[in-house]
Amino acid sequence: MSHDDLIQRIRERAWDPARRHDLVYVPLDWLKREYGDNITNRINSYKSRVPPGESYWSPEPQDHLLDAALEAGAPEAARYFSDAPHEPPYPPISHAELLACEKRIGHEIPELLRRVYTEVSNGGFGPSYDLLGLPPGGHREYEIGLDALETYEEQPEVSNILGFPLVAAGCSMYWYMSLTQPGNPVCLWDDDGWDHEEQSPEVGIVTIAPSLAQWFDDWVNGYNWFGHPPIPNEGTSEESSIWDALY
Repeated sequence: MSHDDLIQRIRERAWDPARRHDLVYVPLDWLKREYGDNITNRINSYKSRVPPGESYWSPEPQDHLLDAALEAGAPEAARYFSDAPHEPPYPPISHAELLACEKRIGHEIPELLRRVYTEVSNGGFGPSYDLLGLPPGGHREYEIGLDALETYEEQPEVSNILGFPLVAAGCSMYWYMSLTQPGNPVCLWDDDGWDHEEQSPEVGIVTIAPSLAQWFDDWVNGYNWFGHPPIPNEGTSEESSIWDALY
């Protein structure tokens, strides 16, 4: 597939506030006012907008203090954000800043990911908890944790095997992109899925997208990799690698 076409489609979804995340939050009171109480059947979860130190709990419903999570692209979310600007969640990184990041980790990142960071956004969109950003000022894990380079540097024994961290996927799971394999396959990896003292980090791999381009294309098209069949994994040896299953 053409990277120019893929970048354009990534940009269209990443810049759309109704589609840039797996779940899109909309004020609950607005939803009920526009669609009635039955709208709650379409809500996945809620999060509070109560200021720190204050309590949500009250004898009366506090719908105005809750945001409701809808699926990406839900018509209600599209309507709510219909007048919102379509712009990057984070300013794209400069080429000089990108080169500094590559120098810091001692690796070039693939051209497609370079273009995402410099032409689309410095993270803040994508599957699970969004593409991790680069310094300075990129998206961090769960908005308050580490950025991509800090995550890469935190566990060198993992990064040396799995590559570059793309996304924090919840609990102990991450998406990693290979920096050495053809096409830069992307794996969903569980840090709780391997013995840190006796096994290779590869044992924690749950599933693999065959290339970075395929992984981004699947996200643009709404594919759920968490529903993808896991790869058979009985450990690795010095002579073999779990990446070999791709070739």
